[in-house]
Amino acid sequence: MCKPSLLIILMTLFPLISQADTLRMSFDSGLAGEKIVSSSCLKYGEPVFTSDAGMTYYSDKESVGPGMSAEINVPKGLTGFGNIGGIVNFPKCFNSNGRIYKGQEIWISVKLKFPLGFEFNVNGRNKFLRLRTFHGDGNSKVSEGHNDLYINAPPGSSPGKDQPFHYIFEGAQEWYAMGNPEDFFDIGTWNTVEYYLKLDNIKGTDGGESTVRVWIDGKLIGESFDRVSLQRSDSYIESLYFFTYWDNDGAIKDQKFWVDDLVITTDMPGDRDSSGNPMIGVGDAKKAKPINDLIVK
Repeated sequence: MCKPSLLIILMTLFPLISQADTLRMSFDSGLAGEKIVSSSCLKYGEPVFTSDAGMTYYSDKESVGPGMSAEINVPKGLTGFGNIGGIVNFPKCFNSNGRIYKGQEIWISVKLKFPLGFEFNVNGRNKFLRLRTFHGDGNSKVSEGHNDLYINAPPGSSPGKDQPFHYIFEGAQEWYAMGNPEDFFDIGTWNTVEYYLKLDNIKGTDGGESTVRVWIDGKLIGESFDRVSLQRSDSYIESLYFFTYWDNDGAIKDQKFWVDDLVITTDMPGDRDSSGNPMIGVGDAKKAKPINDLIVK
């Protein structure tokens, strides 16, 4: 009888995590006013949201460069579920199995423009970039919650909220506030936000590798090694919730804002910040690579 090879044994013991994926959404390929969503992740040959993008439309009104953007509508009174922003399901969008495990890294970069007079959620935090986390239980998936990057109300608008961004892994419930008042968005212009995680169920300060970093317009405004990003060693992330929710009371007025050049990658970017940390950076993503850029490296 043939003995199984070492490779086969390792494949049965550990997830396949060697592939890296890059997903780039430039929002240039659609028709103005059309929803940016498809359950297959592709529309007109370009990656789009896979669900919950009921009021996210292609727009020719604003754009970082030549082309289009995504217009995100926030209707008065709506809590936002299913309408504001959208979800990117990695198994549908990545060429690997779409799950990101302990020891892997993920970078997310996006450009945003909030118009003058835009009002953020002064009653709480705005959900923003949320990486949903699971672990297995037999044939079932158990949600651990999200690795959340929140936008606070503008500094000074609410008592005790002078730090404009917060991070929390809902599976551990430890908040991390970051940024100074001057790091909040420049309203009326394009801003670049980048969010990085190295996944681990052990804090960096306890000998693990769990790390969170956030940059605004290329400036590192937050870095923590003292927060876990998974509950267990076999936990994983498999989707990005992009906004998706306003608050339980609903938006206070009809509003809209624009996003462009949404990049999600598990492949180490070539740019570096002033401390030498790998980052996607603030360059014009429209010119960096072709529009139809759904690749495995």
